[in-house]
Amino acid sequence: MADTRDVRQICLHCFGTLDPRTGVCRTCYKRAADDVTSPSALPLRTLLGGRYLIGTPLGRGGFGITYKAYDMRTGLRVAIKEFFPKGYTKRIPRSCAVDVTDAQNAKIFNYWLTAFIQEAKVLTSIKHMEGIVSIYDFFLTNNTAYIVMEFLDGMSLHRFINGRGERLQLNETLNIMRPVLQTLLLLHQHGIIHKDISPENIQIVNNRTIKLIDFGAASIYTHHIDKPFFVLKKGYSPIELYSQSTVQGPWTDIYEIGATIYTCLVGKPPPEANERYKRDTIVPPSALNVRIQPVREKTLLKALAVNPKDRYSNIGAFQQMFYGEFMPMTHIHTGTGSATIPRTRQKD
Repeated sequence: MADTRDVRQICLHCFGTLDPRTGVCRTCYKRAADDVTSPSALPLRTLLGGRYLIGTPLGRGGFGITYKAYDMRTGLRVAIKEFFPKGYTKRIPRSCAVDVTDAQNAKIFNYWLTAFIQEAKVLTSIKHMEGIVSIYDFFLTNNTAYIVMEFLDGMSLHRFINGRGERLQLNETLNIMRPVLQTLLLLHQHGIIHKDISPENIQIVNNRTIKLIDFGAASIYTHHIDKPFFVLKKGYSPIELYSQSTVQGPWTDIYEIGATIYTCLVGKPPPEANERYKRDTIVPPSALNVRIQPVREKTLLKALAVNPKDRYSNIGAFQQMFYGEFMPMTHIHTGTGSATIPRTRQKD
């Protein structure tokens, strides 16, 4: 049902109703007077596309700004990702419109905008999968593009690890990563590789469902459709992402999965792949007081091989070896990609 409230009466934090006398939200008690538009962001209370009320930014990446927003037509909270590449674009003063910083950046901007549109197409083609963030809408306006997605109320795996004292027990890691592996298996069957897997891009929703987010770097490898840019993340990106000439595939995601698992267990990612290529100094988890079975550790290190030919070539093979006979009795619902996260802390 459409929300007929005046947008000036809506709280930008919880989207409840503001008290007309005090300007304080009746639900979350936030003061509207304290809300300030962030630099370069869309002005607060912008009604984007005539229906999406823009709230505060949820995060900023190299290629865009993600906002908390409210769909006035459906009454749902949503997340909206705006294409706004850092260093190449600017907000036109007193406007929502985007412009390039100089004429030389226009060609690069258009290349990246095409890639952003490709991300929307990738998400639309796989929106039926429960292990990824759902896309609701996509449109072009303000000289740029927007993707409207489901709002995930929870925390990133990165934040979860920090809350656990920077390390997780093996069983916690197995519990969290199993749904991610199942999602990737389906993505790869559709010919899609993510290429930006890390604890920041794995979301634990309401402490239960595990979702893979941020498909900005994804490509359809079976059709050789690639993005005109590279996403390099320290410690997580495999060697093939450092070169345009190296073939990418499921093994690319497998390295990033291995680096994410390593971070869960050790508390930090492995050394960067380009440094390991010169001299490999990765330390096995067991040498850092992590309790892990030898076969599992061997499997993890194979996933983290610098040379792509030395890794597993598909997620299924890695999953079978990493879980195999050692699969613990955990509360995992494989059909829905949800997992109950244990509340125990890592023991030294």
